[in-house]
Amino acid sequence: MLRTVLVHVDPLRSSSDRTAAAIALAQRFDATLIGITAGLPRLPVEIYNAALGTVAVGPDYTEMDRRQLEAEFGKAQAAFAAAAKGAGLETSWRAMFGPPSAAIVAAATTADIVVVGPGDRSLLGDLGAASAGDVVLRAGRPVLVVPDGVTGVATRNIVVAWKDTVEARRALADALPFMKDAESVVVLAVNEGGDTPPEIADAAAFLLRHGIAAKSEIVPTKGAATGDVVLDFAARSQADLIVAGAYGHSRVREWVFGGVTRALLMRATVPVLFSH
Repeated sequence: MLRTVLVHVDPLRSSSDRTAAAIALAQRFDATLIGITAGLPRLPVEIYNAALGTVAVGPDYTEMDRRQLEAEFGKAQAAFAAAAKGAGLETSWRAMFGPPSAAIVAAATTADIVVVGPGDRSLLGDLGAASAGDVVLRAGRPVLVVPDGVTGVATRNIVVAWKDTVEARRALADALPFMKDAESVVVLAVNEGGDTPPEIADAAAFLLRHGIAAKSEIVPTKGAATGDVVLDFAARSQADLIVAGAYGHSRVREWVFGGVTRALLMRATVPVLFSH
């Protein structure tokens, strides 16, 4: 069961859709909903010129930027409160000065699941925007990445991107609450040229012991990237939700993701439940 849902709220247009999805999720599990926003001041170009010694900067810049950010926080809180009004949920709110990804990770201790949008997709990251990949790999909680324009989390048809790894096993267990009422659950293994993975039967048996009659599917790559195979299968299966382990490691100022993780973060059109 999920008792607490943490959702990231930001100034982007897609934030209202993501919040609606988190509200529906909290209602489904009668969970507390926590909204969080965070950000850093957008320093004017004069600050960078000053760092180069080309111009003097007045002392009021930092305070002015902070007031502007506080105003944005207020708008985000008002939007969250308006969206949750009448939903019958216990809610709370957090606003933090700092990189959004770091703030979400820090607050993840309070939650059973974290809901974010795809967020920043730049190579080195943006301190003014949350990075879904950063949150997925650092939160220590299952993270539901909701694509832009999606306002709910349907769970009629669920596809599990299976590989016999720690991350995939965690994802399988973390997804149990979503699978209880599903009409179809498919554990999908992509055969990358080796033998048929015997562990896929164990994954399906694990779900069966929890009352979930999952089917197993093994599909060849046929020369395609594994991530593309997963996305194609999910589309053909009319999946509402994809469940996957997230693979990646840190390099200087960026995360390096596995191919499937990168494909799901960048191109999935349905929510993806990641565990790491």
